[in-house]
Amino acid sequence: MERKTVNGFSRANHVGITVKNLDKAIQFYEALTGVKVSNVDEIGGARMAKVQGLDKTLIKYANLHLDNLNIDILEYVEPAPDRASYKNNQISAMHLCFEVDDMEAALQRLKAIGVEPEGEPIVFQEEDGLKAGFGTAVAYFQDPDGTNLEIIAPQGPFKRKNEA
Repeated sequence: MERKTVNGFSRANHVGITVKNLDKAIQFYEALTGVKVSNVDEIGGARMAKVQGLDKTLIKYANLHLDNLNIDILEYVEPAPDRASYKNNQISAMHLCFEVDDMEAALQRLKAIGVEPEGEPIVFQEEDGLKAGFGTAVAYFQDPDGTNLEIIAPQGPFKRKNEA
């Protein structure tokens, strides 16, 4: 099957998550997703630093390939990283949302790897002020470095077009 060339921004390739310790982060994300990283490597040098707006850089990284998105797990060796902390309501805060078919099974997986949701998971109902999407379940949690993560069992307009 021939792949259509995309010149716009209609397809995502990866999300990068900067972590304190690459080995620990690999353990977490492999346990969370059930997927093994495809490679572990290092990248750096003047050209990489320049493209990132840095003076110098050395990055240890791993790639995790999900069905529809790749996750780059990045440990900056140089320059030494600063710790950021974002709540979901802060401007420029981002989160990564994992789509699941069974919310209860996903919550059990979190519990099995020692992760507790930020609050009680919810299922959207009419009183939540939505026009549609009733039955969509969501829960928020964090990785060991404080990255905001979400799980969603989508219904209605929260489902992708090819899944409706």
